[in-house]
Amino acid sequence: MNRRSGFISMLKIGIALGAALPHGTALAQGPSAHRVAAGDVLMIWVYGDTGLTGVFPVGAEGTIGYPILGSVDVADKTTAEIGDTIGTALAVHVPNLSVAVTVKEYAPVFIVGEIQKPGKYEFRPGMIALELFALGGGLRDAATRTDMSGVQLIAAQQEYEDMALQMLGMEIRQARLEAELNETPFDAKAGSVSGRDPSSVQQIVNAETSIYNLRLEALKNEQVNLETQRQNYAEEIETLTKTGELRNEQFELIRQDVEAAQALVAKGAATQAALRERKRDLLAMNQQLLEFGSFLARARQNRNEVERRLQELSSNRHNTAATEIRDIRLDMLRLRQKMAFSGQTMAEIGLAAKRVSAMENTIDTEYTLVRIVDGDYRESVIDEHETLQSGDVVRVNLVPRRPGERTASSPTRQALR
Repeated sequence: MNRRSGFISMLKIGIALGAALPHGTALAQGPSAHRVAAGDVLMIWVYGDTGLTGVFPVGAEGTIGYPILGSVDVADKTTAEIGDTIGTALAVHVPNLSVAVTVKEYAPVFIVGEIQKPGKYEFRPGMIALELFALGGGLRDAATRTDMSGVQLIAAQQEYEDMALQMLGMEIRQARLEAELNETPFDAKAGSVSGRDPSSVQQIVNAETSIYNLRLEALKNEQVNLETQRQNYAEEIETLTKTGELRNEQFELIRQDVEAAQALVAKGAATQAALRERKRDLLAMNQQLLEFGSFLARARQNRNEVERRLQELSSNRHNTAATEIRDIRLDMLRLRQKMAFSGQTMAEIGLAAKRVSAMENTIDTEYTLVRIVDGDYRESVIDEHETLQSGDVVRVNLVPRRPGERTASSPTRQALR
């Protein structure tokens, strides 16, 4: 099969259908379990013996050096298989152990040949050759750089979709803030947003609804607490007021007793000691009245502070919502401008992509894979959708098309025509 033609067919599919794909939609089934290769770094947990837990790099021979067991062959095995192997071997020496194995670091993958940025790149499970090709910056030959226009267009479309999703999130957030500002229920309908994945819209709505409910509940709880404090202070003020009235009456009676005692002393019917005792009672009662006055003033001050805080709760909520609405509207304006520029960029890339078809008649791109199999390096021709393993080396070659040779049309290519 002509590899160059297959790659360009894939690009045309992305150009024609990229915008129709939901954000984050996978183009292929998930990869099978990763098989460990030389250069991977394993994290092994042994529950029951922390001394056997640690990080173990896989050597060039496909083995790790493990305590008690020595050299353990892990090449081309899944983490589950490695865990079973180590657990079974350890059971002979230390019973009742549980072993778990994960890949802490993957061996890098390499790309060489007619590529702009050859070298090693971070591997992730499920990576295909085309992803590594894109990471390498595409073809090195300047005359063939237009071949990357399709990939660039797909990336630009994805970026545009990301910005559109951000805009949707901002619009829903603005609706939530307006509900807080106007003290109305927040009720954003996922179905009212056309042209969007309902599940994605509903996720954003649910998140904003949770924020709205949490903030409203916090406001109500604070209001209830402050109302309780205000009621307590009101009752305290009422009690102090009644007590003060009674003490004023007592003060008046004691004052009358002092006047009567003074009259008796003047007539010689009472002693100065008795008069002084009544005066001391009058002074003590006056001191109590002053203290009760300070208690009453403090209670009224506390009640006024609580009432002020109650008024501030709603005011602060409104001010916060108004400030956030102002900021989010400015962010939305900037994002709309960015989306407009992104649309212009996609149009320019689309024009460049039209030159791809002319290049189909000149050269083809060939991918070859170098992989360690049973301890030996083996090289084979692959297509751009080949699933890679950690430690793989991909070679990119430009091969001339033979005169008169035509690229076999795939079903996808025929559909595009």
